[in-house]
Amino acid sequence: MPGSRWIAALILSLSILCGARAQEADELYRRGQALLDAGKLAEAARAFERVLALAERALGPDDPRLAVDLNNLGEVYRRLGRLEEAAHLLERAIRLDEAAGGNGAALAISLNNLGLVRRAQGRLAESEALFQRAIGLLEPRVGPDHPDLARVLVNLAQLELERGDSERARERLERAVRIARARLGTEHSFTRGIETVLARLEGGTSPTRARAAALAPAAAPAARAPTPPERPAAVTTSGVNDSGMATPVAAPTMEPAAVAAGGPFRLHLGSIRDAGRLEEEWQRLKSRHPRLAQLALQPPQRVEIPGKGSFWRVIAGPLPTRAEAAALCGAITAAGDPCTVLGP
Repeated sequence: MPGSRWIAALILSLSILCGARAQEADELYRRGQALLDAGKLAEAARAFERVLALAERALGPDDPRLAVDLNNLGEVYRRLGRLEEAAHLLERAIRLDEAAGGNGAALAISLNNLGLVRRAQGRLAESEALFQRAIGLLEPRVGPDHPDLARVLVNLAQLELERGDSERARERLERAVRIARARLGTEHSFTRGIETVLARLEGGTSPTRARAAALAPAAAPAARAPTPPERPAAVTTSGVNDSGMATPVAAPTMEPAAVAAGGPFRLHLGSIRDAGRLEEEWQRLKSRHPRLAQLALQPPQRVEIPGKGSFWRVIAGPLPTRAEAAALCGAITAAGDPCTVLGP
C-alpha cells in the first residue's frame, strides 16, 4: 500500500515560515511524500529532516509545534529500522507535548508510535504501557468508537499475540472490529484485516501464525495532514481516517491495518546486517527484479542468529494469493537471489 495513505507531515503555517523558507519547506514536504510513495525511504527521510530543520530554525528547539515533525520523521526512521533514532525523536515529541500541557489525541499519537518502536526493540513492557496510555488519552478525546482508537487497540493486541496471550488479544480485536464495522463498514480493508486475524484465532491457529497474518502488509507511519495557511494552529486528519471527522488528531501508525487490502502474503528477500542500508538494498533488488516495483518495502524485522548476531529481514508485499507470491518468488530465486514466501 502506498506510504502516502499512511503518512503526511504538518507543514508549519506560511505565517510562521515566511517567504522562500516557507516555499522550501512546502516543496520538501511534497518531495518527501513522493519519495515515500516510491518506497525511497532514505531519500524521504532526508526531505523530512530538512523540513524539521527549517521548523526548528523558525520556532526554536522547544516549541510544542515541532512535535508533529518530530513524530513524522521518527516514523520514517522506524520504517528504516533506525529504531534508536526514532525513539529519540518520538520521546522529544512527547516531552514537548507534555511541557505544553498536552493531554489529548496529539500526544496519544506519539505515545502509540513510540510503543511500536519499543515493541520492535523487544521492550514489550514499555510498549504495553505506551499503548495503554495512548488508549487512555484517545478514548475521552475522540470517543469510544473512533477508528483511531481501534487502530491502537489492534497494536496492543499484536503485542499480546507476541506474548502468546491470545485471549486478551481476542478481546481487543473484538472491540476493534466492532468499531471498524460501525464506523468504516464491513468491506473496509481495516475491518477485513481484523476479521482475518480473529478467524485464525477462533479456528485454532497459533498466536504466532495469527500475528504473522496480522503483520502481513505492515503499514507505514502516522498521518498528519498539511495545515492550510489560514488555520495555523490546526492539525486535521488525513485520508487514512475514513470516518470523515476533522479533529486535531492524526491517525496513529497502524501496523496491521492493511492486512486485507492487498493480500496476506509477502516476500522475504534476504537479510542484511545494517538496517541503515535497507533502502539501498531495496533499490538494488528492484533494479534486478523489475516486477518488485509493484510491491512496497515493508518495515524491517530484526532477527537474532545464534553465533552471528542481529540481522534485518528485507520484506516486500503485499500479494493477494500464495500462487502469485510463489510465482514471483520463483522468478527471483531463478535469477540467483534468495526469496521465501511469508503468509498464513
